[in-house]
Amino acid sequence: MRQFLPILICFLTLLGSAKAAPVRVFCAEALWCDLASGLGGQSVHTASVLTSPRIDPHDFQVSPDMARELAESSIVVLTGGHYDDWIDPLLSAQPSPSRRVISAAALSGLPQGANPHLFDDPAAIDRVIAALGDALAHSLPDQAAAIREQQAHYRAMTARFSARMAALRPVTKGMKIAVLEPVGGPVFDALGLDVVDPDFALAMMNHVDPAPRDVAFLEEAIQHRTIKALVINPAMSGPMPERLQTLARHAGIAVVAFDEFPAPSVLWQDWMTSRLDRLVAALGVRG
Repeated sequence: MRQFLPILICFLTLLGSAKAAPVRVFCAEALWCDLASGLGGQSVHTASVLTSPRIDPHDFQVSPDMARELAESSIVVLTGGHYDDWIDPLLSAQPSPSRRVISAAALSGLPQGANPHLFDDPAAIDRVIAALGDALAHSLPDQAAAIREQQAHYRAMTARFSARMAALRPVTKGMKIAVLEPVGGPVFDALGLDVVDPDFALAMMNHVDPAPRDVAFLEEAIQHRTIKALVINPAMSGPMPERLQTLARHAGIAVVAFDEFPAPSVLWQDWMTSRLDRLVAALGVRG
């Protein structure tokens, strides 16, 4: 009995110090998993699917390994709004009553057919951080205080960026730009910019040929220099985008690249700051 008691105490000590299995988070896009890792640290195991902004989500094909990762995850984060529809069949085929599904579009109340590029919307990011932090705190009650602290850090980060755009708005409001695909919409709205070709951009996003009148209007805007900048998505290629970029450069109009979302390991605030810096420089504005 005297020998058994120390062994039992040692066993219970080891059992109590054993680390719980990490919470598994499956993300349709890498940005959401970067936020999950920032909130939960080493207590979170993440699996990102779209890890490069050069991948077109509309043409994406799911692999068996990805399906297995989703099946083993207790939290799934996606953009929604028909941006990543490829994930819906996976969720339907592998239902789980305990799995938490977090959709940025659903949290934002995105209307049907609206622009789903929510990665550069500070308010949408805040909503995902709130929902994701709540889900992680529920799964990791011992770390809830630390997770809440990280949530506050992220909220301060998005607030600073929103404040910068608000400060720029009196100068940028009403400036005209064109976009070849509807990336950056929340940023343009916050700055009060006038996007002159929304129908053209939506058609390009949906892989539909733009109406001839929309093409002619955009070409005229470029040739007459009625726009201050042409914003492009580097993931988009083809004869028409390349021709329009060439026209813009020949007309002396700045071409500004806006990736859809940051690459893994690139912090959201650094990604957003870099894009805003390029846009502000193209508009000839300080700040």
